[in-house]
Amino acid sequence: MKLRWRDLRERSEGVSLHETIEWPNLTKENRQLIAIEPFDVQVHGSETNGIGIVKGDLKSRATYRCSRCLCDFTEELHVPIAEHFVQKEDDELSEADLFAGLDEQDRTPVTGDTLDLSPHLEQAVHLALPYNPVCKQDCAGLCPECGVNRNEVTCSCNTERIDPRLADLAKFFEKDS
Repeated sequence: MKLRWRDLRERSEGVSLHETIEWPNLTKENRQLIAIEPFDVQVHGSETNGIGIVKGDLKSRATYRCSRCLCDFTEELHVPIAEHFVQKEDDELSEADLFAGLDEQDRTPVTGDTLDLSPHLEQAVHLALPYNPVCKQDCAGLCPECGVNRNEVTCSCNTERIDPRLADLAKFFEKDS
């Protein structure tokens, strides 16, 4: 997905893009991501005071493996995007940048006349993916003793763990009873 600086400067209303993008490496790079549908990408770019502003949304459906119970589940993935670009020749901060609250770290320098948005969009997706996805907030997970899914079956395993440093204290209380 690419934008041209010339288009951003010539059109006062900005440039809108709508595409479908696939990143097949997402499932290879994230173990708990089982499958992901192509992304519906809608972005709007504009240019103000030499800064290219790109805002939009990425939408898809993702199938994850729950990090607690290891069951697969699917949910909607919505990733907002907001990026600021500046052509490499414009290295100095203008007064407008200072008033806008932007510093050099908030702007991505671009050489040439074309903005390639794909790496920035893919990075936003990576950051939006959950680190430990769970199928539901109250997921009970797997039993550490017998391995049964505690969302489906209740087991009678004793999962109480005693800190080895306090094991002698537990023996002390057993003598009194």
